[in-house]
Amino acid sequence: MTMLRCAAAAAILAASVATAGAQQLTGRYQVIGDNGNGTGYRGVAEISGTAGGNCAIRWAIVNTPPTQGFCMRQGNVLSAAYRLGNSIGLVVYRLNDDGTLDGTWTIAGQEGVGKERLVPQR
Repeated sequence: MTMLRCAAAAAILAASVATAGAQQLTGRYQVIGDNGNGTGYRGVAEISGTAGGNCAIRWAIVNTPPTQGFCMRQGNVLSAAYRLGNSIGLVVYRLNDDGTLDGTWTIAGQEGVGKERLVPQR
């Protein structure tokens, strides 16, 4: 009987991990960010094409030209590379249970990091 309970518990745990891993990322998000120097920013982002763990992401931040990047998901981590003008940037997000993504970003050759939260628009 104990072995049956252990097997049932393992099956429930595996199902919950699979559900979290299968969470869809495609869609529009509200962007709430911090540049790391005390200034904030807002906008929208759209994630598309998440087949095979690869995707595209596009940010439209107020007073900034639209930025296009490509991304890759592994488990509950989403990483994206992007070009901002002539600079290259990288952001790494952690996918939360509520569907939000909390990220830290940097731009090559610049000091410091920023923080960004993506909130799904439902």
